[in-house]
Amino acid sequence: MDDNEMWRAVQTCDLAEASKAVFDNYFSDRQELNQQLKELGVTRKQMSLVFKRYYDIKPAEYLIQVRIAAAKQALQAGAGVFDAAADSGYTNFSSFYAHFRKLSGMPPAKYRQLFAQNISRAIMDTPIGPLRIAASQDAILCVEPVNYLEKKAGQATEQVPADRIIPDDPSGDLVKACMGELKEYFAGQRQKFDLPLSPEGTSFQQKVWQQLQQIPYGETRSYQQLAEMTGDKNASRAIGLANNCNPILILIPCHRVIGADGSLTGYAAGLAAKKLLLDLEKGGTKK
Repeated sequence: MDDNEMWRAVQTCDLAEASKAVFDNYFSDRQELNQQLKELGVTRKQMSLVFKRYYDIKPAEYLIQVRIAAAKQALQAGAGVFDAAADSGYTNFSSFYAHFRKLSGMPPAKYRQLFAQNISRAIMDTPIGPLRIAASQDAILCVEPVNYLEKKAGQATEQVPADRIIPDDPSGDLVKACMGELKEYFAGQRQKFDLPLSPEGTSFQQKVWQQLQQIPYGETRSYQQLAEMTGDKNASRAIGLANNCNPILILIPCHRVIGADGSLTGYAAGLAAKKLLLDLEKGGTKK
């Protein structure tokens, strides 16, 4: 790669990060979102190519995922379904319902009801940023970055669910155990997790997430390889979407999936976080 090619690659990478940041920060305000995207000075085609290269997803699909992730966090906090839809940028409830069900495998009302039960949760500071951990009495439900609601323009962070460990309850014990195992993982002292998991998703997503757990610590797979692992070599795009919807980061190691050319592609906690995790695991295998 000569100097000109290197410079173009850097510029393209900067554009990818800048456009993603716009979606992350302004997903709830359609008018401001469009204005910020316009100020980037790129065509829709250029942005689609950049997103495909670095995040293996279309910009519109990424926007849907960010909005649904924000809606999930609002529902976990006890917001009503219509409020969650509106606050995450939806003006059409039918679209919200369809997108939520497609990405979550259940209607938003059922998801809200699930988190109204005995659910313990906590926010844990980690080297890749704060992570929200939630568990039922039976299993870990989510390990996700605390970023969507906090990044929402004008959103008060106190609306984000705070720690809620139910005393003398299995859900609280699971959250504490998860925090302990994650601490060991980041210290390079744990390569496998010993916790029951119950990620909510479609049957196809569940299949992909099960295969993700078969990728060994310190190794990576491409989207094409993961598609072949699931038995459908032509499903690499659908695999990418399922990967992006993974609600239990690290324990379900979607960070171990990279582009066919070795590029990192996307990650819910950001590419820097993905690189940190892969570098951590690479170093851990040498011990």
